[in-house]
Amino acid sequence: MTSGWHRRLGDRIIRRPRLRDLLPIRLKPEHRRRRTVPTAATAVTLPAMGFAGLILLGTLFLSLPVAHVGDGITPFRIALFTATSAVCVTGLVIVNTATYWTFFGQAVIAALMYLGGLGIITAGTLLFMAIGRRITLPDRLVLRESLGGGTLGGGTLGSVTRLVRLIVVVATLIQVVGAVVLFARFQALFPLGRAAWLALFHSISGFNNAGFAILRDSASLSAFRDDYLVLLTIALLIVLGGISFAVIGDIVRRRRFSRWSLDTRLVVLGSVALWLLGAAGILAIERTNASTLGALPADTQVLNALFHSVSGRTAGFSTIDFGAIQPATTLLFAVLMFIGGASASTAGGIKVNTVMLLVVAALASVLGRARVEVFRREVPYPQVIRAIALVMLAVSTIVAIFIALMATEAASLDIRAFSFADLVFELVSAFGTVGLSTGITASLTDTSQYLLVGAMYLGRLGPLTIALGLALRERRALYRYAQEHVRIG
Repeated sequence: MTSGWHRRLGDRIIRRPRLRDLLPIRLKPEHRRRRTVPTAATAVTLPAMGFAGLILLGTLFLSLPVAHVGDGITPFRIALFTATSAVCVTGLVIVNTATYWTFFGQAVIAALMYLGGLGIITAGTLLFMAIGRRITLPDRLVLRESLGGGTLGGGTLGSVTRLVRLIVVVATLIQVVGAVVLFARFQALFPLGRAAWLALFHSISGFNNAGFAILRDSASLSAFRDDYLVLLTIALLIVLGGISFAVIGDIVRRRRFSRWSLDTRLVVLGSVALWLLGAAGILAIERTNASTLGALPADTQVLNALFHSVSGRTAGFSTIDFGAIQPATTLLFAVLMFIGGASASTAGGIKVNTVMLLVVAALASVLGRARVEVFRREVPYPQVIRAIALVMLAVSTIVAIFIALMATEAASLDIRAFSFADLVFELVSAFGTVGLSTGITASLTDTSQYLLVGAMYLGRLGPLTIALGLALRERRALYRYAQEHVRIG
């Protein structure tokens, strides 16, 4: 050290800060634009994209040469129509399922029915769980709404994934049991391998309310019109699949009618009323029609009337020729198909929950009540409005598609190849994802068949996404405008 200074005990070195060290430090935060998807939008886009992706995947598999009998690939129109009908669990076909498709093709259809019946939201959640993807809060909200609003499984967001597992296990178990019962009957009529496949396929088709049948030399289930075991087994599968897991869980857990939730009570009462109405209607109208029920014994007439009342509202299996039914029966079943099954079930339509809610609201208005009340419970006013919106949107969709169908089928209508009522019946069957047909599906133009593809897609997806979207977009208003009455009637 040149300065000669040495540090001694007790000396302190004080460093004077420079001016630039005293200036404030300016940090530039990194701005990352985070794109979030609103829950209401997720409710619409998730099932829409999932169903569309599954339909395209099914179309691809059904287009393979191994999927159909004969050489070459399946025409795109046939593959798309069949895949859409299977995924949307409709059952409308433009080719004979039993003779056109190979075992591979029928297996693809069965898989599409299974996934379509569970619902792409449920199947998608299982996929996310399998690959380790975290189920986000918006995902859980969408799932809870789509699976019945939490009626089954406690209703908490944390229980959603457990509920999905339970649904898949129970649904699979029911279909396996149904297949075992059907196999007990089919094994006496077919070779064992064939009987096992027929039992499994029709159990999947029945529980998922799809209506596909692969019985050769038989239009749907017409060969078993007098078989109590087959018809009652499939009818029970249809009921279990079309009444929803939320309702089944509520019935199992609470058992007594007085302890059921309001939703369960309305679904059960509405379903029983529609089953009785449908059975009484078709029996009264068709019992003298030799082309349908007229040629059957009295007990078989009752059996088939009950079966069609259950199947005709959601599934589409039939034991009679719906091309020969009376016009009154056509109108009756068009109404039943439009209503469909229960919310959050494998069935289509605007749902019996929606209709019962409107019935309750109408009765409350007739009785002069200011609020919608039933079974000592008050229904929230926003739910009534959502039900009205859902019905109006469904009717508007059907009207729009029907106008397009009339334009594309003008030539056939002019020469009376089929009637106006036949076209309405076909469209409502597609939109309600039922699958009953008067036999004109294959004879429609290519454009009309593509329109029916759109109707099946919207019918399966529309009520679900509309209900989810409206429910999740609801906001509590901070103010109210002054009331003013509008004349009605």
